[in-house]
Amino acid sequence: MNVISNLFDPKCIQLELAARTKEAAVKELVTLLASAGSLRADDVDRHIREVMAREKISSTGIGKGIAIPHVLVAEVNAITMAVGRSVKGVPFEAVDGKPAHLIFLIIGPQGQNNEYLKILSTLSRYLNDRAFFEALMKVETPEEAADLVKERER
Repeated sequence: MNVISNLFDPKCIQLELAARTKEAAVKELVTLLASAGSLRADDVDRHIREVMAREKISSTGIGKGIAIPHVLVAEVNAITMAVGRSVKGVPFEAVDGKPAHLIFLIIGPQGQNNEYLKILSTLSRYLNDRAFFEALMKVETPEEAADLVKERER
């Protein structure tokens, strides 16, 4: 089953984030989801606040250059994801103290906990493969990133 590749929409992949802070990265990725039509533009500020409130509970900087900010909200109908890459890195209060170079923002509807947890688990497993992480760091287009994930799922 294509748990992750279905979420890797090239319109929702930013290969060089402008953001230099956690909140700016979250804002950039939520805005990207809205501009791609995955979220309502009217809900952008609310979703930024919800993700940042979730971050205050526990940082989603999982270390090794990866952050997976995520939240379940009432206002969306389906799980959606935006991917941001930062060569310089974004401080994300990761457990290893290192900046995040790949940030996967996931927003899903309340009540879809099982699917949501499956996505988080699968994404974490893929990213534990350092070769996969390095390949994502080297892609030159959002389409290449999406293709890389499809290949990984085969």
